[in-house]
Amino acid sequence: MTVLVRLIVVAALLAVAPPHTVEPAVPATRSHPVDVTRAVSSTIPGGEPSLTQVDIVVPGIDVEGEVRESESLERGRSSPEVIVADQVAGDRVETEVFEAGSFQTVGVTWPEGQQATDLGAQVRARVDGAWSDWVDLEVDDVAPDPGTVDAASSRRGGTEPVWFGESDAVQLAFEASEQGATGLALTLVGTELASVPTAAPASMPAAGATGSAAAAQTTRLVSVVDHGVVPAAASAPRVITRAEWGARAQVCAPDVARSLVGAVVHHTAGSNAYSTVAQAMQQIRNDQSYHIDGRGWCDLGYNFVVDKWGNLYEGRANSLTEAVIGVHAGGFNTGTVGVSMLGTYDAAPPLAMERAVASIIGVRLAAYNVNPQGSMSYTTGAGENARYKNTTVTLPRVFGHRDVSYTACPGNGGMAALPGIRATARTYFDSQQYGASRSVVTALYQDLLGRGPDPTGLAGWTASLMSGTSQSALVNTLTRSDEYISSRVTKAYREVLGREPEPAGAAAWLSEIRAGNRTVDDVQRRFYDSVEYYEISGGTPEGYVRRLYQTVLGRPATDGEVATWAGVMRQRGNGAAVDGIWFSMEAARLRAGAYYQTFLGRGPDPTGLAGWANVLLAQGEGAVRIGIAGSLEYRDRAVARYP
Repeated sequence: MTVLVRLIVVAALLAVAPPHTVEPAVPATRSHPVDVTRAVSSTIPGGEPSLTQVDIVVPGIDVEGEVRESESLERGRSSPEVIVADQVAGDRVETEVFEAGSFQTVGVTWPEGQQATDLGAQVRARVDGAWSDWVDLEVDDVAPDPGTVDAASSRRGGTEPVWFGESDAVQLAFEASEQGATGLALTLVGTELASVPTAAPASMPAAGATGSAAAAQTTRLVSVVDHGVVPAAASAPRVITRAEWGARAQVCAPDVARSLVGAVVHHTAGSNAYSTVAQAMQQIRNDQSYHIDGRGWCDLGYNFVVDKWGNLYEGRANSLTEAVIGVHAGGFNTGTVGVSMLGTYDAAPPLAMERAVASIIGVRLAAYNVNPQGSMSYTTGAGENARYKNTTVTLPRVFGHRDVSYTACPGNGGMAALPGIRATARTYFDSQQYGASRSVVTALYQDLLGRGPDPTGLAGWTASLMSGTSQSALVNTLTRSDEYISSRVTKAYREVLGREPEPAGAAAWLSEIRAGNRTVDDVQRRFYDSVEYYEISGGTPEGYVRRLYQTVLGRPATDGEVATWAGVMRQRGNGAAVDGIWFSMEAARLRAGAYYQTFLGRGPDPTGLAGWANVLLAQGEGAVRIGIAGSLEYRDRAVARYP
């Protein structure tokens, strides 16, 4: 059958849905698949960030208020690659102006483990020829959880990064102290603005804490949540992917928890002055670079980021589908999803932002059957700046960062928004839907692998189904597993050759199928074409054909069929006879019908059988497995079998 003919057959099958034909599954009413927006090019917007680090010398101040001279101070003054804070201004010491070129984001870092609580750092930047006000550089109050990959790779502590927009010079100030400070480095991050498609909104949301008139011309993506309309229970949040906002690849793979138990709400503590989506993306790219190159983490610390118009951005890679451990609440990172509002929210965050935060929290917690309005007992480790260390604390399932750390995050406005966030997130919670997903996972393990699921597999795949992974995708993944492939190879040895597989042969088939050179359904067909099968069939063409009919079609061959195929074998070889019988409509109907029994526990209806037999011949046996086991009928039966 040519490719064109196969496509025509498939198109015809899809165009008509006959009665009783098993249909592919669609999301149930209360399922919440994450809608990943594709509005932006997958190329990195604005290019890779550039990061500059410059050593800082902060000398001690004597009792008379004079700078203490030292060798390190003298060396710093003589080096153009060092910034010196030797200008006394009241109770502070300031650096000279550092002409930095182009940058947007500023932070200060220091060696891992060094205390910096009394640093009192401030910064100002020159933007369009004018100096900004002095801005506090607050000590970043997060660190990786002990024992994680991030903890192993972490190199430096640091302040929270502050975004100024396009700047070309910077000046720093520190609290004057007798000891001064050592090991400090200025970190500057810059990227070009992205080119972002726009969507003209019918009305604009509040501009955020800045109240800037510039927000009236704000660029927005189609992913913006309509402020003023409460999301329906079944509405899914739109998420801007990492590729779309220009994320760098991770430098190491973060750890993944077994499940999510709660969510932490943050703000980035930077400027609210960003006025376009392009600037929001720029700020997120810069923060990621600061976290990776400045702090030594695997990736951006947050699992998700939300801008002031309600655009929702995927943060750490795979946070949409896995319980990826972030760096956002020291001691409380594991098992929590960290969602950060872009900016500072001492005033109330915009309604669109609040609802976007709630939607992603609702979807991610629902995937693990967690009620966002519930509470939990959380056993924490030794987190940096944490209020609780090595103890068990009772917390709401959705809490603010300051609930567990000595920080202002997520601002007074962010804290005040938490009850509303919990209530909206609750609309995504559905324990019945979660139970149905568990039933499907249990049934598929039993039907495909011949066993019940292990706890990790059950929890992980249930969460994936709740997050929007289709039932068919789960079937496809399980049937590509080594366990399924090995079971099918063993089954072929037993049914065709009547013996157990030899280890070398089984390993060779597994390797071939893994590499994509064969499919799992090729094994049995190729065994029929083997010398071993020919010999156990009597060693004659006639005996071979009779045995093929009995094992492949389940019936004896007529004398005419024997004569026809024996003639084909003598002219074109054994394989021609095997393929002719194996790919016949009669054989296709038998194999398709067997999947009805395996997955649906019933025989096929005539119309459905004819349709799936054609699918099998056009697309392969795998398409039939995925279609039938991915159907709503299979889902309903799974719930009945494993309530």
